[in-house]
Amino acid sequence: CGEGMSAKAGRAAGMGNFELVDNLFQIVLLFCSAASAGILALRYRSRSLLILSLAYVCFAMGTTYYVLYLVIIGIWPQVFYVSEVSWLAAWLFYLSVQILRTEGIRRRFSWLSGAGAGLIALVAFFDHAFGPSYFVSALFAFTVGATVFLSVIRIQSGCLYRKTDVLMTGCVVLQVLLYLVSDFTRDYTRFNFYFAVDIALTLSMAALLPLMLREVRDK
Repeated sequence: CGEGMSAKAGRAAGMGNFELVDNLFQIVLLFCSAASAGILALRYRSRSLLILSLAYVCFAMGTTYYVLYLVIIGIWPQVFYVSEVSWLAAWLFYLSVQILRTEGIRRRFSWLSGAGAGLIALVAFFDHAFGPSYFVSALFAFTVGATVFLSVIRIQSGCLYRKTDVLMTGCVVLQVLLYLVSDFTRDYTRFNFYFAVDIALTLSMAALLPLMLREVRDK
């Protein structure tokens, strides 16, 4: 899931067995996480949990469209941006979570935060994981770069709950790594490094919920 047009364009028709398992696992886990985050957001009246719930929903919906298209039509989606818009929206919500959590913190530029954000943004942009559109690639690159920048700023500032920021940075790295690995993956019928990265990304996203819940409870 979340591979991008460039990774899909050369794939043969149909879906590999393990790819179906991987995508269904992601859909179920993220929708369950979204429902849990939404309920907890109402209980604790937390904007952070609500935004996190929307991020989960968007990511899961993008994967759902991709899976349904492959299962029903039997080939990769011809209009792939339907999924990619959902995945991009998810990352915009993740960025919104970090912006909200960074409110009230005195932001200071550092070479580490700038270099980390710049490197991630450059790799994401030049890999063209979201297809040939420079605008979409630039928007995705800016979003993940800004997410890393704010996460590193929080870590360096000594804020509480830095595990959430470390995990958020890890999610970004795994997502970009997934796109890179997909460029060299040809066999989607059995477990390989691509699926290991994708499963790690799914579990990392889901793990954000208990960390943020602890943060909300302690306020």
